[in-house]
Amino acid sequence: MFIDVTVGLDTIAGNANLTFIFFIAFVLEAMIAIRFGYYAALNRRAGEVRTQSTLWRMLVGVGLTGGIYAVLGILDVVTSLSTPYRNAILLAHVVLLAMALRTLYHQAVPVSDGGDQAARRTVDRRLWLVGVSSILAVGAATIRFGGGPIVFGLETATSVVFVAVGVNAGVTATTESRVQGTVVDTLLRHLLPVLLLAAFVPMLTVATFAGLPLEVVLHVQVVFVIMAATALMTATIKLRQNLAGR
Repeated sequence: MFIDVTVGLDTIAGNANLTFIFFIAFVLEAMIAIRFGYYAALNRRAGEVRTQSTLWRMLVGVGLTGGIYAVLGILDVVTSLSTPYRNAILLAHVVLLAMALRTLYHQAVPVSDGGDQAARRTVDRRLWLVGVSSILAVGAATIRFGGGPIVFGLETATSVVFVAVGVNAGVTATTESRVQGTVVDTLLRHLLPVLLLAAFVPMLTVATFAGLPLEVVLHVQVVFVIMAATALMTATIKLRQNLAGR
């Protein structure tokens, strides 16, 4: 049985101006994120170092999750379809960005000791487990219950954890002189602000339970969506330049 979906303006929080701004933000994010994923895929195909394949796959995932989140947002605005579960997609976007930064950190600060390598892999597996479990929990709970304090709290907590992971990896790796001027250095410096800006969107949701009006939170969120898209555009340009320089 097909879902009965009608086409037409579906205002966000009953505010036409806010809805228009969100529509522009979602269109901008969709265009840039899909383009980012496309250039990440081209870089992966052109790459000569097999160890970087995992990184490029993550960056393709960053583009896909950002694009899907934005497309669902557009559908929410122009149709009667409600897509609150897109927050789980945005959370996946944040997790992938953080893990991409951690992978770049591994490349910038390599270790030769087998024990250290095993410890890194163990930490990575645990981070992936936490990230994937949280994404699935947020998505399932949102579809089933439509959100709520516990869901938004989990969303915020996961975002905070992975922002900490990404910032620690990014800041530590950029201090390494061996990566200065390389594609690793470029990606570290341009993906870090994308992570920070994108993570603020889900983190702000919990502010509604602290007494802040929903409309105020939405106005702040849309600013961060636009800023994250702009930061991702800069990273996309760098990916294209890296591809042209091969």
